[in-house]
Amino acid sequence: MTAVPQPPQARLRNQQAFETCMATTLQVLAAVEFAPALHHTQPTRETLLAFSVEIDRHAGDITALGGERFLDLPALGQGWYKRLVVGRDEPLLAAYHALHSAAYLGLDGGTTTAILLSAVSYALRVLAQREGYLCH
Repeated sequence: MTAVPQPPQARLRNQQAFETCMATTLQVLAAVEFAPALHHTQPTRETLLAFSVEIDRHAGDITALGGERFLDLPALGQGWYKRLVVGRDEPLLAAYHALHSAAYLGLDGGTTTAILLSAVSYALRVLAQREGYLCH
């Protein structure tokens, strides 16, 4: 099998999809953190869980681009999340940290970027399970 480089249009579309995912995820995290302080509606549990699924789907797409289709990203993301919250149980901070790291690595980070996005997804599931998760 011969590897063929991606056409420039596909690379651009993938980069745009990645940047959209990063920006939207940052908006969701910011809504969790700042909505209560600004008297706005905080994302519902259902919204956070649904968004979590989409982040994991996007992480799977990133690993597929790198040729690794069969990783257990939710388990790897959960493991990474648990390392981020050692000593303090702060899922929002862990999500921000993982998201910043994924943004820094970008698509070229491949599997590592995907695992970090899956850690964000897991943090959203933790936040969704908490009652009254006022963060700011």
